[in-house]
Amino acid sequence: MTNVGTEPRLVRVWRGVSGAVAVGLVLLALALIGVQVYAAGHDLPGPGVDVVAGHVVAAVLAVVAQVFADRRTRWVAGVLGLAVLVLGAGVLWFFWWA
Repeated sequence: MTNVGTEPRLVRVWRGVSGAVAVGLVLLALALIGVQVYAAGHDLPGPGVDVVAGHVVAAVLAVVAQVFADRRTRWVAGVLGLAVLVLGAGVLWFFWWA
């Protein structure tokens, strides 16, 4: 882990924002799993296995990127945090807005 006391405030805020997005992706994936299970049990169409799988893959990649971002410093942590935000934006774009 990095020493938080020596990092600038902007870096800590960036880690917090990317961590919140990673947690949001995990919660969204878990919610979709629940909806898919409910829909399958009640003979409803549901979101679909491909959509649920896409959310789960994005959530796992975001958590892995966030863990590595939390353990790195400087630009590596920034790029990995950006990767988490790109994954979140990609999930929203491809599965919700497009």
